[in-house]
Parts: sequence; C-alpha cells; structure tokens
Amino acid sequence: MAKQITIEDIAKLSGVSAGTVDRILHNRGRVAPGTRAVVEKVLAETGYRYNIHTSAVALRKGYRIAIAMPAASKGEYWGSIHDGISHALDEFSDISIDCSFSFYDQSDGYSCRTAFENVAEHSPDGVLIGGTFRNEILKFCSSLDMKKIPYIFMDDAAEGCRPVAAFSADRKTCGRLIGRMLDILSPPPHQNNDRLTRKELAVFHSLSENCPEKHPDSEIRAGLLEYFTSAGQPAAIHEIGMPLLSPEECRLEVEKFMDMHPQTSGMAVINSRGSVIAGILGSLGIRNMPLVALDLTAGNRKCLAEGSISAVISRHPELQGFNAVKAVIRYLLYGQRDKEISHLMPIDIVVAENLPYYRNILTD
Repeated sequence: MAKQITIEDIAKLSGVSAGTVDRILHNRGRVAPGTRAVVEKVLAETGYRYNIHTSAVALRKGYRIAIAMPAASKGEYWGSIHDGISHALDEFSDISIDCSFSFYDQSDGYSCRTAFENVAEHSPDGVLIGGTFRNEILKFCSSLDMKKIPYIFMDDAAEGCRPVAAFSADRKTCGRLIGRMLDILSPPPHQNNDRLTRKELAVFHSLSENCPEKHPDSEIRAGLLEYFTSAGQPAAIHEIGMPLLSPEECRLEVEKFMDMHPQTSGMAVINSRGSVIAGILGSLGIRNMPLVALDLTAGNRKCLAEGSISAVISRHPELQGFNAVKAVIRYLLYGQRDKEISHLMPIDIVVAENLPYYRNILTD
C-alpha cells in the first residue's frame, strides 16, 4: 500500500499551515492566489487525493476487511474483480485497512465452505463476498448476521440475505443481449422446399461435477432463451455443457456436437471462457463461425481482436470490486447504507471495431 500523504505533509512542503491547505481542499475561506498556486502545485506533484471518507476518526482507527471470493488469474473475470478491490484500497489508502483474502475453487463447494469458515473465525469488521454456491452463501451470511458483521456482495443480487449492498450485472439482461447478438451475427435460415428452416445455434454453459447447486449460468441461459421466445425467432438451440476441469473432454464434446450438427450457424458461450471454445473451433479447422462470449477477459479480448470471437458482452467486474470496497468503508465509518441494496453494473457490447477504444472504467 502506498505511503499515506497527509494534509500536514502538504503544508510542510508548501511552507503554509495545515489550515490553509484545508481551506484550499474544501474551497472555503480566502487564500492568496500565490499561496493557492504553490499548494496546488505540491498537491499535483505528490498525487494527493482528497477523500470524502478521510476524517479524524478514520485516521485513528484501523479496520479489518475480509474478502472471500473465487481464485482467478489476472485477466480473468474474478481476477478483474480483484483488480477493482486493489484499486479501491489504493484510492482509500489514507484509511487504515487490514485486508485479508480467502480464495476458493469456484467448482468446489467444500473449498467455498472452508474459505467462508476461515473468514468467520477471524471476526472481521466487514466482509466482501463473491461466490456461486448459494447454499453456502446463505449459511455464511446467517452467521455474519448473528455476529452483526456487515457484508457486501459482488457478482450477486443478494436474494435471501441482508447485505449492506450488492453489486452485479443483471444476468438475464446479459443473456438477452447474448441472444440478440447471436441472432444478428448468425446468417438467416435457409429456404427448403418453400419452407423456412430454423437456425441451428449452440449455447455452451458451465458443467462441473463438483457443483450440484443451481449455477449462475442458468439465469443468463434463461435470458437468452427469453430473447428468442419474445422475438419469435425460429431457432433450434442446442445446449452443451463445458467440462471445466477437462479441456480435452471439452474438445471432444465440441467435436461430437459439430459432427451431429454440421448446419450450426452460430454459437454463444454464457460463461467467461469463450476463448476456450474459440480455440477448439480453430483446432478443428472451423473458421468464420459467429461466436458471442461473456466478459472481456484477457483471452476473450485476444480472440475478439483476432476475429475468432465475434462479440463480447462486458459487465465491468472491476467496478463491482471497487464499489464493494467503497460501500463497506462508508458503512464502517458512518454506518451509512444505500436505500437500494442492489446496484446494477453497466453492460457493454464490445466488437472488433470498438475494442481499441474500449476503456476500463477504473484504470484505463
């Protein structure tokens, strides 16, 4: 964490009193133009950021924040949420925060339970929760409620729990957007004996033997199917499970599917592993297949630039992590919670044409 720059530091470097710096930061009271120019120059050189959360109470007291979330590499979906958290901790570095992470395997319910138990044992001041195992989340939140420990959700709409806030993208809307893009990008059905045939489309979803609970993919799937139903589009939608723990088995599933459905005119991947399917299609010599993916991960970004993915639906995971930290800090300092618990993130459609101009809300 960067060294904390205080108002006193700015005052010493500027050769003025702390009160003068405070008046400039708050734009109140009279300050000579020359003095203001000197102080503003020091503020710019030191990179000082005035933070509305900074207060005498905040600077005196330390807070322990625990974060339980799936493990992921940088550039992956949960890795971007982690980036947002790190960015927020740096942004609010003037507040003393002891932050600890408990990562777990998102395909393993036991790993999730162990991570939650580890957090509960340390009785932190606040908790950030990200996960896919609904039953484990409900039990964990119940224990936090009993201890009166505030918690924030990331990538979750907070159904059945009482969080301070929840940050996520609406999964059904993501599904509808994926469906619309798949419909637009796939060629129209063929005319056969004066009858219009249906489009044949493939939808890949997560499949994990260690995750028996209802998976978040199901809400995205529901939105996708809802789009085709409401739009009245004639389409045969084939669903294929992606064995997340076995790339070779996943490749065999795609190969088998294409042998059975050679007329497939478009594909969608309703998890963040679109690049996996793009790579498999390339290895099978299948080119120019319209492919719509979810989340602008490093792999999906590369495939979008190369043309093996046609479009990506981005739901700004980094913003979820940033806002979650901001919400827990605000609650710990002032006991403030928003009237609306659930906060929906922006959803973007990214294609090759706007990829070079697409900006990360926080870091670009």
